[in-house]
Order: sequence, then structure tokens, then C-alpha cells
Amino acid sequence: MNKQFVFKSLVLIGLSMIGFDLHAQQKGEVQDQEFIIRKDRVLTLPVQPRSFERIPVLPTPKSNANFNYRVEPFFLPLPPLEIKPEAATKNFPRNLEELYPGFAKLGYGNYSSPLLQLRYNIWEDGDYNIGAKVSHEGFYTGPVGGKNSAENHTHFGLDGTLFKDYFSLYGNVDYHRDEFNFYGYDPNNALLSDYVTSNNVLNSFNIKAGISNLEKMSDLNYDANLKIRLFNDRFSAVENEVGLNGKFDFWFSESLKTEVLGNLSLTTPSDTTYRDINRNYFGIRPAVVYRKSGLYLKAGANIIFENDVTDNKKSDFHVFPSIDASYMLSDEFGLYAGFEGDVQRKTYYDFVNENPFLGPSDALLNTIQNYLAKAGVKGSVNGEFNYEVGVAYGQFANMHYYNTNATDTLRFNLLYDSNTRVLNYHAKVNWEYQDWYKLSGGVNYYQYSLTDLEAAFHRPEWEITLGNTIKPLPKLLIQANAHLLGGIVVSEPNPILDQTRTLPVILDLQLKADYKITERFSVFAVGNNLLNQSNQRFLNYPVRGIQGVGGLTVKF
Repeated sequence: MNKQFVFKSLVLIGLSMIGFDLHAQQKGEVQDQEFIIRKDRVLTLPVQPRSFERIPVLPTPKSNANFNYRVEPFFLPLPPLEIKPEAATKNFPRNLEELYPGFAKLGYGNYSSPLLQLRYNIWEDGDYNIGAKVSHEGFYTGPVGGKNSAENHTHFGLDGTLFKDYFSLYGNVDYHRDEFNFYGYDPNNALLSDYVTSNNVLNSFNIKAGISNLEKMSDLNYDANLKIRLFNDRFSAVENEVGLNGKFDFWFSESLKTEVLGNLSLTTPSDTTYRDINRNYFGIRPAVVYRKSGLYLKAGANIIFENDVTDNKKSDFHVFPSIDASYMLSDEFGLYAGFEGDVQRKTYYDFVNENPFLGPSDALLNTIQNYLAKAGVKGSVNGEFNYEVGVAYGQFANMHYYNTNATDTLRFNLLYDSNTRVLNYHAKVNWEYQDWYKLSGGVNYYQYSLTDLEAAFHRPEWEITLGNTIKPLPKLLIQANAHLLGGIVVSEPNPILDQTRTLPVILDLQLKADYKITERFSVFAVGNNLLNQSNQRFLNYPVRGIQGVGGLTVKF
């Protein structure tokens, strides 16, 4: 029975499979079905505890062994090593100027004017340098009477420096000879057609020796020197001077320093009107300086002793304040102010170099600056244009002036005013454009209030200076300058009554040009008073008209 049941079952299954296969072959496609995908199912795992217990440190095993060693000394019979240190040398690039220690300038111009300048330096060997220089410039004819208005200037000099580890010793010796003619006469006067002027020769011999520290950026800096000057002229003027000058400063920090300036001057002048005079001057100027973040402050004192004899002086000992301050609000704009009193040292040598036609005078006096107050603004624009505009007002005793000598109109006398008040308005600018143009200019206006004199004789009321430096080509340098002076009041001697008048405006245009042919040779040309003005800085002394000099410069 079981066999029949099994057989029947197998037959039924086979028939059903055949029917399914036939049905599938009839349809030939998969019918539509629906699938559901669940995304909200979350897998969760049971929390597994973590063990934070550290592994215990096992005890270090101890040993009973002995680790002591015996070191035997061992010496070699060798001499010690000798070390010979030598300074490292480096071949630094040398400037071309060092190849030519010698310099010569030769030229000639109208008014019979030869020009000679020579200089030679020795600096290649050792820790010293030595230089020698010679110069001569002459104008053997002049604007009045040809040779009657001639002048010439000669100079000889030696200088040297010895460099040590921390300081340097320096000194120089020079001689100046300046010859002038007194040509302040009227050339149109028929009685003076054969007039021969007298001349004066100024001789000056100077010796100077000093010591200075080498490292100028150190905390302590110093410079002290001794100088001796011997001076005389062809007449009776003689003046010898011994001077001592010193400057010391100490920096407490980058912003704060203290400084002391001192100078001693002992002179023994003599002339036709005075002899056996000892004019002594000693000044010491301590000060404290502070500067930081555009702020500059200087406060000190000027302590002066001088023994000039004059009626308007209460004492030979003077103490004046010295204050100077400025604050830059920005690079383009800042303020400055100052107040200072002082005694300005004046010698016969100073006066005659300012006015070479000076004759004998009754007295030599220093200028006492009772006070000078100043204030103004200054600034720099783009690092190229700098300016300063300000005003100053001061009171001075024994300020000097020049006036024509009543008995000898070819010479001038010194005049002093006991109490002079000066108001000065001034402005100056500097502009540098790239590397080929530089401009500098200045304007000053002076207003004098005097006590004893009628006017500020031979001092200008206003002054204008203008300088231009142009370098259009690498080998060409041009300078164009202008100098104007006006309002110079003079007094003309008169048998009845002296008369005052104002000299014409002084206008001097100057042009210089230098062209470098090679590294060693160059040519130059200089033109003075190009407008051919009859300028008079001193009464009856017109300067030369158009005057030019050309020549050659050589390096060797």
C-alpha cells in the first residue's frame, strides 16, 4: 500500500510541474510585485564595562654583584698643542675712490683768475691716515681800477688721524694767506686817475690736536681738542688765541642722555688803539636730552665767564637757561619751540673774515644774547619734501655793525649797540626727487630795534637763498644757485652831517657744471654774477661782474 501511495504522489508532483512549466511558457513576463524596505530599524548592543585599573609595577630585582672598576692613569709623553689665533680676513669690495688717493683741480678764468687745488692722502698701510692739501685762487684784476681791486687766497694744510683700539688721535696744521686791496674809492674822479690802492694781507697759522672715542654708538662718547691760532695783518693788528674745546655725552637708555659742552678761549689782541689786552672766555653747557616717539626735549644751562670791559654789563659771570622742544604729531606736521640765553664769542679774526676791509677799532666785544625765543612748525611729506616755518625774537647786548670810517673812507669801523631787539621771520624747504634733482631754499626777514644807533648798518633786512642740484645724466652734474639780499642801510660820511641810504638789492646768480669724462678725468665750469650786477655788500665796494672759471679735475 505504501508503495502505491508513493507512486501516486510522484505522479501527481510530476504532472503539476509540467503544468507550471507550460503556464510559464504561455505568459513570458514577470508580474508586478511590491517590496517594502524598512529604514527605522535600530541595532542595539549591550553595554560592555571597561577596566581602568593600572598594571601594578613589579619590584626591581636586586643584585649582590659588585660593579666597582679601577681606572689606571695613562700618560703620553706629548708636548701641549700650541694654538696661534689669526684674525679672519675677507676681501671686501673697495670703492673706486680709494684707488686714487690724489686729487688735482686746475682752472683759469677772466679777471686773471687762476685756480689750483691739490690734495693727497695716505691711508693704505697701518692704523693711520695722513693728508696734505694746497690751494690757490687769485683774481689779479678786479672791477675797479684793474689791479687796484685784485685779491688772492692761498692755503696749505696737513692733517692726520691715528686709530687705536678704543679711541683716535687727530690733528691738523694749516696756514691761510688772504690778500685784499682797499679799492673803495671813486674811479671816475679825475684826481684819482693814477691812484694806487694799499693792500692788506691776513696771515693765520693754526694748530689743532684732539682725542675722540671710536665707537660713536656707545653709551659714553667724548671729543676734546686743543687749538692754537696766530694771526696778524700787514698793519698793526695781531691776535693770538689758545682754545680748549670738549664734548661729552652719556646715554642712560635709547631715549635719555646727558651731555656737557665746554670751551675755553684765551686771546691777546693788539692794534693801534689797544694793546696788552687779555680777553678770556670760558663756557660750560650741561644739558639733559630726552627723545621718544616724535617727542624731543632738551633742558640745560649756559654758564659763561668773560671779562670784556663795557658799561652795559653788570657782571663777568652769566647763567642762562637753554630749553629746546619739538613734537611731531605726524611725519607731515610737528611743532617746535625754544628759549635760550648765551654769550657769543667774537674775536678780531671773526670780524675781519666777515668784513676784510675792516680798519682799526676802539674795542672788541662779545655779543651777549640775553634771550632768544623761537617757535614754529616743521614736517616731512613722503620723505622727500621737508619744510620749516617759524618766528624768533631776541634781545642782544653789544651786537656789532659796520660803518665807514670818517677819516679813512676806504675802511670800516666796528660799532656796537647796547640793547638790540631782533624779530626774525624765517622759512626753509628741502625737496629731493628721486636721484637726479635736489632743491633747497630759505627766506629770512629781520626787523631791528636799536638803542644807540640810527640803523642796523650793513645788516640785511631780508635774505633769500635758492639752490638747485640737477643730475640729468650719470656723468653730468649741474648746480644753479641764487642769493638775494636787500634793505642794507649804510651811513655815508659827510663834512656837515652823515647821511644814510639803502644799498641796491644784491642779486647773484651762479651756475656750476661738472662732466665726468672717465673715472679719473672730468671737466668743470663755474659762472658767478651771471646778470652782471654791480652788487655792493659793503659801501663803495662793488663786486666783480660776470666771472667764469673753467678747468680740469684729475684723480691720481
